[in-house]
Amino acid sequence: MMTSLLATTLLSTALTGSPSVLAADVQLAWTTDGKIRIIWTETTAAPNTVALERAGAADLPLGTRTAAQPNELVVEPAALDPSTAGTSAARIVVSEPTGDVARSAAFDRYTRDRAVPQISHLPNGDLAWSVPPDTVADSTPNDPLDSDQPTTYGLRLMTGEKPWTYDRCRIDYTTPTVAPNGVVSKQGSMEIRTMAYNEWGPSELDWRLVGSSSVTLNAASTSPYGGTTTLTGKVAAHGIYENPAPPNGALPICFDNDADGVRANTAITLQARDSATGPWYVVGPGKTDAAGNYKFALRTPGTREYRVTVGGTSTMRPATSPAGTVRATTRVVSAKFIDPTITVGTQPQAYLWVDPAGTQKAALQFKNASGAWQGLTYKTLYAGRGLVAFPWNVRGTFQFRWWIPASTTSTGLPVEAAYSGVFSLTVS
Repeated sequence: MMTSLLATTLLSTALTGSPSVLAADVQLAWTTDGKIRIIWTETTAAPNTVALERAGAADLPLGTRTAAQPNELVVEPAALDPSTAGTSAARIVVSEPTGDVARSAAFDRYTRDRAVPQISHLPNGDLAWSVPPDTVADSTPNDPLDSDQPTTYGLRLMTGEKPWTYDRCRIDYTTPTVAPNGVVSKQGSMEIRTMAYNEWGPSELDWRLVGSSSVTLNAASTSPYGGTTTLTGKVAAHGIYENPAPPNGALPICFDNDADGVRANTAITLQARDSATGPWYVVGPGKTDAAGNYKFALRTPGTREYRVTVGGTSTMRPATSPAGTVRATTRVVSAKFIDPTITVGTQPQAYLWVDPAGTQKAALQFKNASGAWQGLTYKTLYAGRGLVAFPWNVRGTFQFRWWIPASTTSTGLPVEAAYSGVFSLTVS
């Protein structure tokens, strides 16, 4: 297809008497379906060879044409060996058996090189990602294969097994956007690949595993006011990874990665709130041990709801434990008779000391002959303490107890009602 390239080649031959290799009219353009059309002209039909000319590397053959075929070749972008080097200019070279060569204008085949995205976690646990700006300059501005479409960015997510399969990976792609950032609402373990897309195809900027965490919380349902509330639990870690596709063409396989793992020596935070609808606030920091276990011991300030949170990292998602309520009960410091042994005619004196130290109206009860508890008298406490005398002219040994109503602490936390232990009076 090319005994001589263009009229200029014929003129040069006529003047010099020898063939000359001159730049010819090799045109490049994108097709509507994203391929590259290569077109060239010649004066006499001849067989042609089409190749990619690159600096520092051998020419890459792209195809051939017989003398009878059109002077055109359509190739996929991948056939032109896309490069992450912005300065890697290339040309299309068309040659024929006598040695004439024609070249296209220089063009780049740039795809973005690897870049480390910033990974962070929003307060609701969503994952935010951001790719730094691309600083590579276009080495062949306005070349014939430059596109007016901007680079777009997105994520390839492997989130576990594909439904109704065994060990087969579920792959999802986020919708590419011009903005080099986004938010992923997935809450579990993921394999994340950050992708950039331009006219030369997709390029993988970064690959990482982002594991998930889980936090348990164990606590007694009740604790005496002012006593010790002990909260324990464990921070576990879980991940998944994708085994590369085997050479036989089978699909990649998904595996659990460290399914029984823990987040050892990791900072955690104990939070509380005063009601089921109130805001959470920080009680204090903590840290897991080498086995991922933690323990908090604190004074019981009233009824509160607790939870434990662990923060996220670039490779681990944050997590929050289920909430657990510890109901504070009135603590009976002392419940007794001043003199537990008296004679008939002497009024017994029943004493009570409770915490929180308020003005609760406590009820003194005794167990009657039928074995049932029966109310006897009331006493309004002062600073949590009270003493009441009452007539009792029956001989024998009798059981008593105090009932203390619910109250509210000075900080507004509720404290539930409680009974004292049983104490005895002997009358002779």
